[in-house]
Amino acid sequence: MKELNPLLRSLLFIIGGDIAIEIGIELLNSEDQDITDEDITENILARIKSEGRDVDFEPDDTEKLKLNTVRKTLYKLYGEKLAQFRRIRDKSTGWFIYYWWHEFDLLEEILLEKKKLVEEKLRERLEFEQNNYFFICNECVNNNIKYNFEDAFEMNFRCPDCGGALIAQENDDLINFLKEKIARLEKFDLTVDSVKK
Repeated sequence: MKELNPLLRSLLFIIGGDIAIEIGIELLNSEDQDITDEDITENILARIKSEGRDVDFEPDDTEKLKLNTVRKTLYKLYGEKLAQFRRIRDKSTGWFIYYWWHEFDLLEEILLEKKKLVEEKLRERLEFEQNNYFFICNECVNNNIKYNFEDAFEMNFRCPDCGGALIAQENDDLINFLKEKIARLEKFDLTVDSVKK
């Protein structure tokens, strides 16, 4: 039985928890054959039973694993570009049958795309923090509300909740934190070859 790459396993878990990992194992090991969502569900249940594991994917139900849960997770993987399907209409029933396969070869591209998105968000937040002055009210119970200079100026530097003075808040720690995160992310190697399979 083929094993999932550790990076892929982590990404699958983030996307859909343990069930996504189990589905990933089934997709990986069925790459030479057509496999339906029903087949995936049956294979997972059979494998868990044969391994003697007591896994409960459906904690609020008597059933261990519902076909609907597998389908929802497959659509999540499809949305993340890790799975694809083709749909064929069954001539006797009129229902559609979905045949699934993995796109795990795109893992590195997907990870780099996600890394780029996170890096862009961090840079946007850094720029926002560097280009603005913020004010807070130390007298309020809810003193985590920050006002930018324009808003504080319009309120005469008075808290709209308690009337206390709005005091300038230093955000150097947050700026340094964001810079550190960006630097660490730039150095982070997400190439699939960098992780032992």
